[in-house]
Amino acid sequence: MIKKTSLIAGSTGFLGSKILNHLYKEDQKIYCLSRRKNEINSINIEDIIIDFDAINNLSLPKIDHVYLCLGHELRAWELMSMPDREKGPFYKVDYEYTLSIAKKAEEVGATSISLVSAVGANQNSKSFYLKTKGDLEEEIKKLRFKTINIFQPGHLAGRINWQRKKSEPRLDVFAFEIGSLFFDPFLVSGLQKFRSINADKLANFIVKSTINESLGINQFQYSDF
Repeated sequence: MIKKTSLIAGSTGFLGSKILNHLYKEDQKIYCLSRRKNEINSINIEDIIIDFDAINNLSLPKIDHVYLCLGHELRAWELMSMPDREKGPFYKVDYEYTLSIAKKAEEVGATSISLVSAVGANQNSKSFYLKTKGDLEEEIKKLRFKTINIFQPGHLAGRINWQRKKSEPRLDVFAFEIGSLFFDPFLVSGLQKFRSINADKLANFIVKSTINESLGINQFQYSDF
């Protein structure tokens, strides 16, 4: 049986590293596209270290699937009202870099793609963050992949290690984690999709969705995870 080959864009990030943790157990050849080397040593894993500002010069190996989980780091409140100074860097990473990698993956023969987007993504949104995510989703849908999986999670929980006495998360992360514990149970019916999701649980779902592939455009939200 021919071993499947995947590429993870953003493999050393918060979610990307968790996707790698689950994917490398599936006996696949994995290319890790990132600014630095990943922490897992395996004969099935190969790092592609990249300067994303030179992404036009990137040549990808032949792959079957690409996971897109790049993201410019933002403070929690910047998701709702992004300051002008962050719009350029955010757009470059979350839209330009991500779309460029998707197109390059298509060119080398990838037949399926997993895009980590955001709940509420909509190209008509007045939120710069959600509009950018929505614009990207629409551009990805135009590409010729047989399977397009789009994941729209809410806040990614799990950054705080509650077992460590010296765990020191950012204040906004701490506030969101605590707030989620209190407010998530009240988000029911149509509001359920806005609940936080543990990043490791989401990563596992993303990998399983790839292995149990469903052709066409598939969108997933909280109730699916």
